[in-house]
Amino acid sequence: MLWVIAVLCLGYSFAVPLGQAPETAEFNEDFPEENPGLFEGDIELRPGQDPLSRNAYRNRAYRWPNGVVPYVIDTHHFSSSAQNTIHKAMQTISDKTKHNGRACITFTPRSNETAYIKYQGGSGCHTPVGYHHSTSGVTLGSGCGRIGTIMHETLHALGFWHEQSRPDRDSYVTIEWSNIQNGREHNFDKYSTTMIDTLGQHYDYESVMHYNAHSFAVDRSKPTILVKQKGAVIGQRTHLSPIDIKKIQLYYEC
Repeated sequence: MLWVIAVLCLGYSFAVPLGQAPETAEFNEDFPEENPGLFEGDIELRPGQDPLSRNAYRNRAYRWPNGVVPYVIDTHHFSSSAQNTIHKAMQTISDKTKHNGRACITFTPRSNETAYIKYQGGSGCHTPVGYHHSTSGVTLGSGCGRIGTIMHETLHALGFWHEQSRPDRDSYVTIEWSNIQNGREHNFDKYSTTMIDTLGQHYDYESVMHYNAHSFAVDRSKPTILVKQKGAVIGQRTHLSPIDIKKIQLYYEC
């Protein structure tokens, strides 16, 4: 009996990547970026990728070669309207990040490439970060159909992490730990400086990659993240900020 338990525990340790411990909370469709068991709610960690670890690979390893991203859209899951929004999100990223007329990111329909992103249905919104020599599923479930949410998940696939977990975040925001749901506090840990490259850019309240002020809150009428800059608004899902655009250009060296 003991050997059975040992085998089960060993298998479980391989099934859950480092830094992506399971959560006991139930999934709430009203908050589709807060998936229990996923890193920071919407990131599918791959082996060796925990950005809280000093031994993880620096994120420049996750660039798509030459900024070319083959893609597939699950046409059986998404309506024509939803497919159009996905195309618009990709086109916006491509258009906004052009530099001197040169494309920085090019989305191209997949032919026979091994590595590609696949926009697919599922529970909530979640995506692996960066290029992985294989299929990267950009999961867009109920509540994930806004163009800004699609761009948020697509930027994860391009190699970008959340803004509020930057190593320097405490100079810009205050985390209200007392209002975070029990067992979900780890979603607000800061990244390791050996893993994350801020690309020399200032902290960006406007980033499409920033949590909203009430993420993982016990009391949704009160914030879990307080901004230190008067009037700053966080968590928008409508557009790429100027710094989002600059970071993509710097990261992909275009």
